Amino acid sequence: MLDWFHSIYQRLTADGSTTEQAVRSGIWAAGINVGDRILQLLKVVILARLLSPGAFGLLGIALLAIAALRQFSKLGFDEALIQHEDEDVDAYLNTAWMIKIIRGFVIALTAFLIAPYLAVFFGEPKAEPLIRVIGVSPLVLGLQNPAVMYFQKNLNFHREFIYQVGGRLVDLVVAVVIAFVFRSVWALVAGIVAMNAIKLIISYRIHKFRPNIEFNLGYGREMFGFGKWMFASAILVFLYRQGDDAFVGWFFTATSLGFYQIAYRFSNAPATEVTHVISRVAFPAFSKVQNDKERLREGYFRVIQLSTTIGFPMAAGIAAVTPQFVQVVLGNQWGPMVPLMQVLAIAGGLRAFAANSGAVFKAVGRPDYDVKLQAFKTGTIAITIFPAAEHFGVPGVAFVILGSALLMQLPLIYAVLFVIEGTIQEFIDRLIYPFISSVLMFLIVVGVDRYLFVQVGFAEMALLISTGVISYVSFMLIAERYTECEFLQLYYSIRQVI
Repeated sequence: MLDWFHSIYQRLTADGSTTEQAVRSGIWAAGINVGDRILQLLKVVILARLLSPGAFGLLGIALLAIAALRQFSKLGFDEALIQHEDEDVDAYLNTAWMIKIIRGFVIALTAFLIAPYLAVFFGEPKAEPLIRVIGVSPLVLGLQNPAVMYFQKNLNFHREFIYQVGGRLVDLVVAVVIAFVFRSVWALVAGIVAMNAIKLIISYRIHKFRPNIEFNLGYGREMFGFGKWMFASAILVFLYRQGDDAFVGWFFTATSLGFYQIAYRFSNAPATEVTHVISRVAFPAFSKVQNDKERLREGYFRVIQLSTTIGFPMAAGIAAVTPQFVQVVLGNQWGPMVPLMQVLAIAGGLRAFAANSGAVFKAVGRPDYDVKLQAFKTGTIAITIFPAAEHFGVPGVAFVILGSALLMQLPLIYAVLFVIEGTIQEFIDRLIYPFISSVLMFLIVVGVDRYLFVQVGFAEMALLISTGVISYVSFMLIAERYTECEFLQLYYSIRQVI
């Protein structure tokens, strides 16, 4: 058995062409996200029984505050070095490390000073100490080994697996133990602090590079030349991805924010589990072929084909089984999040292929395209979120997120096809069959749940999930049999590389 696992590990860490390395890295990246999601799921399921939605809302306020400070000071240095055509960028790392430490210290100090005012803004005095403690996390992460970015640049995601999943495991253990003992929101905070501390330690254990106190102004300017667009993108990403969280926490209550954030976390699995995995691998892979338009175009279409084949049915399935899932896994106290989770699941499905466009823009050195599209989406949300919340409550906010995602698709598709010199027909051919199969699957699962089941339970939920998987696979096999749709061929091509 050990020899078999060792053989698998060697195959998944072997050298090869860019395509082979990208596929193997995709498997490791998938392992990272699956492992991270399972550990997060266990944490939420256990703590949802021990803590109230209000406790999750308080943590959400603190995390929003720190996320805002981090995004509004994002440097984009890692992305600049990943996109850099040189394989060896060690000369830049000391400068990047020094600036990251300074940034982390500034964030920690700012969080400490503004915590009382943010607590007043959200109407939650208990959030003040949480903001101050979590505010130390960016400083801890700033001290970590700057060479961890090589894991993505060189497609060495097996090391990234240890770094990310190891930290999340510590988060789970610490949070659950403290929650059992104290039944306090501080369990969530302690888990996050412990996770960042262990990631700092791991970063120096799994890479031999050791930074020194050294600063080169020329290197700093060069990295910021690319990173300035990542800075602008980070601000816009925060505004349209977490601005709605901030709005819900301010306009409604911490409890409402707890419902909304947990609904978003589970409903956006297609975006976080599929798109995040694929786009993380696609960016360095696209960067390696940035000057070969044909290979770049072929790689992009293959990426969206894979994203939609997996992401669309995940989104449809989540929306279909949400009523069963919430009651069975989280409990009746989380019932108000059902409509939120269903609407946000559809938005997550759209993100399952749209986010890969950003990898293309960054790889060809045009991150400004991504920034302009994000500005359009942010403006749409800003204009519509207040009246929607006022008239429809928290579900109105969820519909605003879905509507903005829909509006963004046409300009985004036009921009990415322009960059890769592709056609709209090629684009449609990659997503039409997964889309139709996912819609049919959704209708079947909802019909089974509504007309055949009379109670809620683990067995019923498992049967619904099985029904969804079987129906989707069947529809895709039929499509492959009578059209040019690739389903099994996609699987075989990946398996052959492995």
